[in-house]
Amino acid sequence: MRFLIILLVLIAGCSQKLRAVNYIDIVPSERGLSISYHRENPLAGEKKPVKFTPPECSEGKGFVALWIWDLRRLEGRWEDFVSAVKSLGVKRVYLQLSRRLKKEHIDRIKDLGLEVYLLDGGRDGLNFPVSYVKKFPADGFQVDIEPYQNPDFNLRRGWYARRLLKEIRRIKREIGSVKLSVVVPFWYEKVPVGNRSLIELIFGEADELVVMAYRKSLSEALRLSGEEIVLGKKFGKPVLIGLEVNPQRDEKHYVYKVGERFLELVGTYEVKGERLTFPKERVGKLKNLVCGGVKGFVIHSFEAL
Repeated sequence: MRFLIILLVLIAGCSQKLRAVNYIDIVPSERGLSISYHRENPLAGEKKPVKFTPPECSEGKGFVALWIWDLRRLEGRWEDFVSAVKSLGVKRVYLQLSRRLKKEHIDRIKDLGLEVYLLDGGRDGLNFPVSYVKKFPADGFQVDIEPYQNPDFNLRRGWYARRLLKEIRRIKREIGSVKLSVVVPFWYEKVPVGNRSLIELIFGEADELVVMAYRKSLSEALRLSGEEIVLGKKFGKPVLIGLEVNPQRDEKHYVYKVGERFLELVGTYEVKGERLTFPKERVGKLKNLVCGGVKGFVIHSFEAL
């Protein structure tokens, strides 16, 4: 009943916007509703299957990095962090910027022999000015801007893509000689910008890419990142694969077709959280794994270990 009430309020409040929409994809959860608008039916799936043979992997000296989002958790679990660094063979951390961050935090991490990249981003841009980043002795800066979190992203992909590129280019200019890492989803090659893909244009600006290819199977994560791996070789820039170890919830999607006066439920589909979650017990093996065309792996995240 609560879901129905919220849906009716949504329809009443967004009637003008719905005139430009053919389908609405709604995911109810304990936190509320996740909504995205579409011109094409989300139930249709991918039109062109990914055709890429995952690179061969063999034993060797691997590269493992960690995302750290909460500085307080790092401070409170320092011994756990040191233990994870040793057991997982961590060589770099991507540390979320915060007002609490001090030079001493970075120095303490570097004393363990690790590289430190600062991290910032949100749905539409950075949360901190680039000048704030340059105050710290970091080895690089990682940008994680996620415009696809906006409900209308699928209606205005071109506009959002151009805005994202403009922001990345601005950051690149302002960051100067600091290395720039950019986090991307595995499907940006499907977003055209003129006669090129969004991912190719991002490669032209970034010093490295981290591909969010959240899957239980490592081979599937590598397969989904195929375009990025190929472009990494072309541009001579490192590509890392992001893996999610925090258990994900199952999602049930309700797809509605927008009519002149009513919404018609045309179907549902499920996304199993288990399929997106890389097993924690396998993380320790990554430090001894080398895969062709891939610099290494980034674990999401320290807080989940």
